[in-house]
Amino acid sequence: MADSFAFWEMSGSWDHHMTQYKEETGVSINHTNMGYDEIIDRLQTRLLAGTDAPGVAMIEYSSLKQVADTGGLRDLSPWIQEAEIEKEFPSSIWESVSSGEETYEIPYDINPTSLFYRNDVWEEHGVSDDIETWDQLIEEGKKLPDDVALLSVPSAALDLYWRMLYWQLGGQTFDGDGNLAFDNEKSLKVFELLNRLGEEGLTSDVTNWSQQWFSGFNSGSITGYCSGAWFNSTLQESVSDTSGKWRAMKLPAFEKGGPRASNRGGSGLCIPEQVDDDVARRTFDFALKTNANAEEMAWLFENVGNFSAYKPAYEEDVFDQEFEFFGGQKLGQLWIEQIENIPPHRFTVDTPTVMDIINSELRKVVYGDTSPKDGLENAVKDAKKQTNRGVA
Repeated sequence: MADSFAFWEMSGSWDHHMTQYKEETGVSINHTNMGYDEIIDRLQTRLLAGTDAPGVAMIEYSSLKQVADTGGLRDLSPWIQEAEIEKEFPSSIWESVSSGEETYEIPYDINPTSLFYRNDVWEEHGVSDDIETWDQLIEEGKKLPDDVALLSVPSAALDLYWRMLYWQLGGQTFDGDGNLAFDNEKSLKVFELLNRLGEEGLTSDVTNWSQQWFSGFNSGSITGYCSGAWFNSTLQESVSDTSGKWRAMKLPAFEKGGPRASNRGGSGLCIPEQVDDDVARRTFDFALKTNANAEEMAWLFENVGNFSAYKPAYEEDVFDQEFEFFGGQKLGQLWIEQIENIPPHRFTVDTPTVMDIINSELRKVVYGDTSPKDGLENAVKDAKKQTNRGVA
């Protein structure tokens, strides 16, 4: 194996992993941390050019197929089988990192979803958190004053809400043949729910990641947000003064007894085809000793807040720890319970295009006058036109 390699990533969580690997192997790592969009653009350019790609790169699952569409990623499935690690990751995750028989990434993190909420504000206004369904949550949310929002549902993130909730119902944006597959009742249910939340006046449209957004969480004028497990660390870092006042629950079900598990976010490590075999073997070894290492993945959860995709790590004590910020809740256990219930989800090179279209239509549905039915029909029609794909 090579004694050095270049590594591109965009999370800023790798210093510890790299230090551990360098101490164990003596390998030199040329590390570059860049923005989410930048890493995709630069990697695609290098893959298409056939030169100057890094030995390994971290790419989000939702963007992986864009990168793989260049034809420049190495199929890792033979090495994954050789390492016998497939069963050590959630079965659903392999759909996100594979295309046909080829697998392009070793999973790093997975992000079971939760509704994060201000327990103190809910208690102050008599809002119960004994919630199973969205209907129950909406009725409880009506108890909040007009100037207090039940949920942050930003216009710029409506597509992410849609995918998270549609994923919860087991929906696929694309079928196995690549056809558009969101023209159905499950998708309409999500359009209708988001429309209902908006019409009931329970949402805040404050721009996500803005100072005003975090100010709303801090003051309690925005009391909830649905996101992946990673959002717990965002809250702890950004609104630290509210420690102890937050809680998390599974996403409400669409009906009693319905599914409550979904995913929002996650990434893995991919290896370009153009790098020499000795470099590829080295970077695959790096991925194994990090992503498929219980101690490293326990460190990730404890110190960064990212939820590991490597199931053996869940036996480590940190996944049973109480979170003071969340009133002593054992968030690790909350998310572990969801892992095997998260449905698989399929991404394609056209995922970003379709998501932009859905977001545009949902803005008109949630914060405009378009009906959910018309919004969905418009989204399907526009997606068919822009992607030249059939409709399942």
